[in-house]
Amino acid sequence: KKMFEACSCGTGGRNTGQPNCIPTIKSTSRIIVMRSYANDGTRNSIKKTDFVNGVLPEAFIDDKLNETDASKRWYLTSKINNITDTRAEPTTFDIDGVPFITNQGARSFAGSFYSNLGSPTYAGVLNSFSCFQNAYYEVSVEGAIVGMDGGDDLYPIGIQTGTLNAAVVKGSKTEPNSVLITFAVDELERDENMIQIGASAIEANLLNKRGLIDVVGSALDTPTITATAVRVDLGFIYGNFNSKIPFEGLTAADLSYDGGTTTATVFNVDQSASVVVSSVTPVLGSAGLYDLVIASGGLTTEVISVALSKNGYEMTAFTYIIP
Repeated sequence: KKMFEACSCGTGGRNTGQPNCIPTIKSTSRIIVMRSYANDGTRNSIKKTDFVNGVLPEAFIDDKLNETDASKRWYLTSKINNITDTRAEPTTFDIDGVPFITNQGARSFAGSFYSNLGSPTYAGVLNSFSCFQNAYYEVSVEGAIVGMDGGDDLYPIGIQTGTLNAAVVKGSKTEPNSVLITFAVDELERDENMIQIGASAIEANLLNKRGLIDVVGSALDTPTITATAVRVDLGFIYGNFNSKIPFEGLTAADLSYDGGTTTATVFNVDQSASVVVSSVTPVLGSAGLYDLVIASGGLTTEVISVALSKNGYEMTAFTYIIP
């Protein structure tokens, strides 16, 4: 990126005529947050080579939303309301009373997630990005993707590190509860470099997509854990103190020790070996509880790791000990 320059010496002004039917960037509906750079050092972007016959495939979008490498994943937010996205007046320095422009004004973003979207838990989710060098794509109300023109790459818009913050705004008699997200756009981003991928060139409808949902799990001591059977409790991070929203619909194929490459498996930590899951049975009348039966093999006093691999969800693996 280049430092701010109001003009470049040695060049003339650009011509001011415009052709017909210039695409217009509409207001923002939600944003896609991501790391500016992946762990392998590559810069996250959408490349022209990602298009197939001029269209960005839905499979490309789904792969980004479900990416197992968190440093390359797209984190699509819920709908944001009451967005303000404005640039302040430029910074000036007075010389003999004349204000000379020394830098472009800061661009700030603010928006609110209302009602059930504005839970304190969601504020914590958004604040989890505050420690990284992040960037974002805008998703317009038409479903277009807005970013920064990089020639062969559409780069996400840089977020000034250390400025992202999400705060809970308590509801009142006249207003619902909400979470307010604010951040400053990277000072090196230039407004004139903003450009979009029109909704007609995106196979997926991003207005109907959602980011991954966090799932938490644990093994129960009752009924007694055996070498081949265990009862597990899976739920979301959202809900009440003593009753989180349960994760329903688990199947054996959703369990995988290697991120979905080998399905219907758990992992024996002590033997460094996968173990086949024979069956998964929901506990009648107890949503989120499942009885797992795993293959026998003389397992005793060993640590078993259980991991979920299912599109749309992510869960940190949990362990239990076979007594």
